[in-house]
Amino acid sequence: MNPSRLAPPLALPFVRGRVRVGEENPVLEAETTALRSLIHHQGAVEQTTVLEEVQRTFGERRVDYLALVRDGLAVGLCSRLRLGILLGSRFGFALHGRSPAHLAQVQHPLVFQDTTPVREVLDRSLGRRGDEFHEDVVLVDTDNALLGLIPVDALARLQSRLVADQVDELQRNHLELFQANHALRQSQGLYLGLFGSHTLGIALLDREGGIHEHNRRLTELLDLPEEIAGRSLTTMVAAPERAAFVAMLESQARGGPGPATGEFTFLVPRRGPRLIRLSPGWIRETGQICACLEDITEQRALERHMVRQEKQTLLDTLVGGIAHELNNKLTPVQGFSELIGANAEGPTRLYADLIARSVAEAATIIRQLLQLSKPAHSTVDLVDLRAVVEEALTMLRFQIREARCTLRATIAPAPVWVRADPSQIKQVVLNLALNALDAMAGRSPALLAVEVAAAGPLATLVVSDSGVGIAPEIMGRIFDPFFTTKGPERGTGLGLSICFSIVRQHGGDITVDSTPGEGARFCVALPVETAVPLALALDDVPAAPRTTPAHGARVLLVDDEIIVRHLMQEILTVQFGCQVDVAGHGLEALERLAEREYALVVSDIRMPGMNGTELFLWLREAQPVTARRLVLVTGHSGEQRLDDEIAAWGVPLLMKPFTVERFARLCAPYLTGFPRA
Repeated sequence: MNPSRLAPPLALPFVRGRVRVGEENPVLEAETTALRSLIHHQGAVEQTTVLEEVQRTFGERRVDYLALVRDGLAVGLCSRLRLGILLGSRFGFALHGRSPAHLAQVQHPLVFQDTTPVREVLDRSLGRRGDEFHEDVVLVDTDNALLGLIPVDALARLQSRLVADQVDELQRNHLELFQANHALRQSQGLYLGLFGSHTLGIALLDREGGIHEHNRRLTELLDLPEEIAGRSLTTMVAAPERAAFVAMLESQARGGPGPATGEFTFLVPRRGPRLIRLSPGWIRETGQICACLEDITEQRALERHMVRQEKQTLLDTLVGGIAHELNNKLTPVQGFSELIGANAEGPTRLYADLIARSVAEAATIIRQLLQLSKPAHSTVDLVDLRAVVEEALTMLRFQIREARCTLRATIAPAPVWVRADPSQIKQVVLNLALNALDAMAGRSPALLAVEVAAAGPLATLVVSDSGVGIAPEIMGRIFDPFFTTKGPERGTGLGLSICFSIVRQHGGDITVDSTPGEGARFCVALPVETAVPLALALDDVPAAPRTTPAHGARVLLVDDEIIVRHLMQEILTVQFGCQVDVAGHGLEALERLAEREYALVVSDIRMPGMNGTELFLWLREAQPVTARRLVLVTGHSGEQRLDDEIAAWGVPLLMKPFTVERFARLCAPYLTGFPRA
């Protein structure tokens, strides 16, 4: 709109009674010192205070800003929002928690002495734009010592009071002029509706959405020319939402109880679809609708990201617990089926093998679930991405043939080396390919294209299809855990979420392009490794010694699962002739360890009371020799940090469910040659 028509109060000298601000008078002095009465709080932190302490101070004071001081003097303003951005990311607290407070300070803080004229404070404070408009103002004395913080709404109320005083004076001076008084009311209504320095886009609309007046922020927000009189906001709203937009305006015009705010998608030139929050209000003086518009596209994106992070944290905890419990239950099924099959023939042996195979498949499903978080154990090596993809496509040959799909594989002629866990990368290929086959179900022709190439520092894997494509409204959710469009009978919603997690854990990125009805294209980019891979041993369990173990060695089993304990006892007794003592948790194990020496201690990690790692730490201090004879077993350790610690300790770790052979091979070196108990 044209600012000259509004005559904002700050462009006029303030009036208190009949004395003007700007002249030498006691009223000016009273207004100046009145700044102290606007102080909201005196919260401050030293600029060297670490951010985790600053966060605690924000939580205790429940404010959005704190003054930054150095040697008692104010030097800036610390923002809770900037602090949240720094510490709120996945590794933010670890990266910035010990950083100094000035890292979270605002860019252009306003610091005024209490002798500064009110007009200057208001001009500079309320004339700010963007997020700076909402920042508190720091008030200091003439020595720059902190007096306190003044919120911007207190300054706005002060300005409104001064404006009201000005209007009252004009009304007293021009009461006899009805037309002038009427014009003043209209001007005041326009000013209240189109506050020139507001951070929101403001427009005066008719009930059809036609723009009569606007502020400059509106043109910036919607990428419009300065002169837009007569243009309608309704035409900029996405077609499916226009009816609701017009209904909201009509409700305001009728004075009905319509919603106070609404969120609509605006098609903004050169910026595309933007989510705009609209807050309408009826202005009686002008017979128009005052619409306040705010772009919340980034805010909603951040909220979705935070929700995804919360979902991921919940899933990490949930899946870890499920994996531990299921692996505990699968372990005796695996072990006892092998023991039965070892001494059986005919159908019984076949049945035992089928049970063991089912357990292995169940364990594979559990490992897939664990890919939602960082895997507890990952075999990372230099691998040729081509070989991994070709092996995955071989496994998919039957599904591709059954789907009557044509496979077009474009594989780089030279090796494409990446540092990765081949089984996890293979899982990414399988998930993306199966997702593509599902998208092409019932469509003809069905084409699955897979490309592997190296481009500079990146190795790329591209999986594209000729399926139904992905609708724009769900594009931002396809990597969310448990989000699926296939229905509960065909999908769990974990496939793409697992791919996203695996690729990020390998330092890469995964993107998707899609046009509805024309298919989708997923691109995985991983860092290329230029080193030539070495042949590395893949089995980390020592081979069983050729010498016959000495029978009669005594072993202590510590596990709260009785059936798992019984399985390990059976293996040790049958294969090694050991004498086995058992304990349900670490505290009970301490009683056994105080009574005698053991050739081997096998302990679960997650147990009530004292867990397995606490038992090891106690042994390392009290019985270091026995600590070197400890083997840990677990269904799922729970966190990567613990796995790294166990690896650093050099303690063997056996994951459940395990085979009889693997358990025996792990225990054999500790039992060979140990004297009879």
